Amino acid sequence: MPSIDIDLRFSDLDAYGHVNNATIFSLLETARVRLYQDRFTELMHKGLLFLVAEARCRYLKPISLADRLVIDIEPTHVGRTSFTLGYRLHNGGGLQFAEAETVMVCFDQPAGKPAALPDDFRLLLTSND
Repeated sequence: MPSIDIDLRFSDLDAYGHVNNATIFSLLETARVRLYQDRFTELMHKGLLFLVAEARCRYLKPISLADRLVIDIEPTHVGRTSFTLGYRLHNGGGLQFAEAETVMVCFDQPAGKPAALPDDFRLLLTSND
């Protein structure tokens, strides 16, 4: 399972001094794009986008500016036009902050409708490297 280290910024915090709940989704996006950036960019030039169709997060512990934040990402389901990514947000030392999930849909922008996942991207998602 790939792990992405995320640098937190003061602007990520809310009035209570911890990472704002809405900011978590932006951090998930940062981790997801870092992991798949080359592939997303290549497919985007071909008119294929990956859109968030659904997102959820279960908050377990507050994240402060002083905390190390690591996000593990694992594909948990791969369908014909969509895939689901599971996330585990933790400090790299046993403290888990949250668990999350996004459903991503492959979207053919010129056609204006969902499209089948490209075979090589499907393989990337289903390989156990």
